[in-house]
Amino acid sequence: MQITEQQHKAAGEIVELIATKLGKNRAVHSGTAISVCARLSGSFMFRSFNFPMKNGTPGNAVLSEEANEKGPVLINILGGMLEHLGIHIDAKKLDEISMAESDLNFLDSMILLQDKAALIMNQYKLNYEQMAYSCAMATAFIIKECQQDLQAASGFNTAVYSFIEGTKTYPPELSDPGSGKKSFFSFWK
Repeated sequence: MQITEQQHKAAGEIVELIATKLGKNRAVHSGTAISVCARLSGSFMFRSFNFPMKNGTPGNAVLSEEANEKGPVLINILGGMLEHLGIHIDAKKLDEISMAESDLNFLDSMILLQDKAALIMNQYKLNYEQMAYSCAMATAFIIKECQQDLQAASGFNTAVYSFIEGTKTYPPELSDPGSGKKSFFSFWK
């Protein structure tokens, strides 16, 4: 898999988005920042599956083979990016490390950030899957930056859970950035 310069730039903007939307003077709650970013990643991946969800309700679980195949790709990107950033996660000890709590649930996370994240995706001309990878890279950077408050392994476990949640949960509809109104077709981009 080739990660483009556009995806790297989008990842940086996602980190900035989370810092400004969640933080006070750029100080963010570590568990919330990690889970929100990983949920965005999973949710963009979910959208790439192009499920016909006319009667779907945001927040409902949607189990799929696509999520089972693509979710682990996000975890691999996270692990590879953490290694690239000099953070080694001991896989043998992950079962002993708990996840961090988030101040936001899945729907609140999406409502707060998904429309602005979609604008970043459109700015860099990325598709949903490419944006999912950008958000996974951003999640790794956030884990690195939160090490003072949270063990990297705990951040990793939090991200993995949130990737799964995002890839297996029907997201809220995206707003149509042109009109400010909700658009049914925005989900099917």
